[in-house]
Amino acid sequence: MSKNFAGEKNRHLTYGTFNPEVHVTAGGAVSMGAFVGSTWAVGVFVCWAVATAIASGGLDQTTGIVLSVAVAMLAGGILQQLWFNFAPAFRLSYPRRIAGFGVTYYVVLLACAAMGAWLPFGNPYAVAGFTITYLAILAILTVAFTVALRHRVAEYQRVLDRFHQGRTRR
Repeated sequence: MSKNFAGEKNRHLTYGTFNPEVHVTAGGAVSMGAFVGSTWAVGVFVCWAVATAIASGGLDQTTGIVLSVAVAMLAGGILQQLWFNFAPAFRLSYPRRIAGFGVTYYVVLLACAAMGAWLPFGNPYAVAGFTITYLAILAILTVAFTVALRHRVAEYQRVLDRFHQGRTRR
């Protein structure tokens, strides 16, 4: 069993990184409820889409969209974990991991867009607009995460410095 950040063992791997214990705050309970509810909702939608496709002999527009969106969301989570939380990826610099995630997720999203008919692929302006929008969102999120990470590192460094100062005074 893996340990969470508090050092406690996770008893239920179903919840992933979330602590399955009793919640002491309403926010924790709501977060867990949203996670579990979302998981079940996506699972039910995927089952519905697959059953509909089997019953009708193929994908219609609605089932294609539902399945492509579910695949895109699942792939985004998996790629995020592989590029940012998988030990071998740490050999790469953070900008290279962002680029790797960005390229691989873009390819997945293009495939999902084709499967779900999100875009009229005969229109190059639609694909260009999709690409520009994707790159803009990726850039905005990259800047936001980089700023947040720098603040977190600076705060950790301040705490560590205070700890070292306290030890040297003894």
